[in-house]
Amino acid sequence: MKIKVLIGNMLNAKRIVNIMQNYNIDIDIVCGRYILSAKSMLGCLSLANTATGELVLHTDDREIYEEILSKLRENELLLENFKVDDDRYDISAMGELLIDFTIKNNKEGNTKLFEQNPGGAPANVLACASRLGSKTAFIGKVGSDIHGVFLKKTLDDENICTKGLLLDSNYFTTLAFVDLSESGERTFSFARKPGADTMIRKEEVDYEIIRNSKIFHVGSLSLTDSISREATFAALDYANDSGIIISYDPNFRPSLWENTEVAKEHMRKVISYADVMKISDEEIQLMTDSEGYEEAAKKLCDKGVSIVVVTLGKEGAYVCTSKGGALVNGFTSKVVDTTGAGDAFWGAFLHKIASSEKRLSKLDIAEISGYARFTNSAASICVEKRGAINAMPTLQSVFYRLLEV
Repeated sequence: MKIKVLIGNMLNAKRIVNIMQNYNIDIDIVCGRYILSAKSMLGCLSLANTATGELVLHTDDREIYEEILSKLRENELLLENFKVDDDRYDISAMGELLIDFTIKNNKEGNTKLFEQNPGGAPANVLACASRLGSKTAFIGKVGSDIHGVFLKKTLDDENICTKGLLLDSNYFTTLAFVDLSESGERTFSFARKPGADTMIRKEEVDYEIIRNSKIFHVGSLSLTDSISREATFAALDYANDSGIIISYDPNFRPSLWENTEVAKEHMRKVISYADVMKISDEEIQLMTDSEGYEEAAKKLCDKGVSIVVVTLGKEGAYVCTSKGGALVNGFTSKVVDTTGAGDAFWGAFLHKIASSEKRLSKLDIAEISGYARFTNSAASICVEKRGAINAMPTLQSVFYRLLEV
C-alpha cells in the first residue's frame, strides 16, 4: 500500500516520523532513488528539503492504511492530488455468470419464445447489493461470444467491477433455459458441456480482489466440475487465510450434478469455511439431514457458521446464531417470476452486513432480524418483474415497500 506525502521542510519530516513510529509494521519512504525507513528520524530529516515522497506500507491491513491516511490528512501531509487507493470492495463474488433464456407467452402459435436475461446467482447477489449502494466485484469466466460480451456490459452497467471477469474464446458462455409455471415457479435446463464458467482455473482467480473485500461470496454451481471446483476452494482458502468474511449460498440445481450424494459431498465441504450462510427451505435436508428449519439452522451454527438464514418463500425467513433464532415475516407480492428472489434477499443481506461495520459476533438477533425484514422487502420486489438482474430493487424501492406495511 502506498501513500504520497508532502515533505518540503523539517517540521513535516518530523511529523511523518512521529506518526509512523506508532505502527508495528515496516514503512519505507521513497524519494527519487532514495529508499529510507519512514520511522527513522535521522533518515527522514535528511529528506527535509525534498518536496514530496511516497510512503510504502508493508502490510495488507486496510484498517492500518485508513488510520495512517487519516492522521496524514489531519496534519496536512497528504499530497494535494493524491488519489486514495479505492480498490476496496464491500462484497466480491465468484461463480457462474450466464444467460437465462426465459419462456415468454406466444399468442400466435405453439412455438415458444425465449427472452434473454443476464443471470447467475453470484452475479445476481452482487447486482442487488450494488443497486443498494455496496461496492462490488465479480470473479469468473464467460465465453468471448455475443452472450459473454453482453454479460460483461451488464455487470459494467450495474457498477460491478469486472476486473476479475475473463472472456475465453475456447468455451461458450453457459446458457440456462427457464420455464415458468403460472405461479412464477421455475424449471431449469442448462447448456453447459462445458460452459465457460466451469473452466476457470485457480491460476486465473484474481486474488487481489478477494484480499480487498469485506465479504467474499460463493455458491455451489462452481463446485460441479473439477476445474472450477479446485479454483473455488483455492479462493476460499485464500479468503479464509486473509480474514475475509465468507458467505455461502448453496443454490442447489439437481440437473447439474451426477447425483444427490455427489452434490452433498462437495456442497457440504464449503460449510466449514462459511461465516454467513443462506439455505432455502428446499435445501434443509440436502445440507443438514434435518427436517425442520430451526433444527437445520442450529446444526449449521454448531458447525461454526456465525449467522444462518433459512429462506421460507412467502413466509419470510428464519435467522439464527449460536445465541438463538427468530422468524421474520415476509411481504405479500404479485408474483411474476421467482428467478433471482433468493439472490435479491442475500444481496440485500450482505449489503446490510457490509454497511454495519460491525464484527459478526457483535450483531444480535434483533439487529439481524431487522436486516432480514429489509431483505424480505428486497426479495418481494424482485419477484414482481421478469428476469433476475433486471428485476433487482433499488434502495428507494425497498424503503417504500417497508413503509407500505
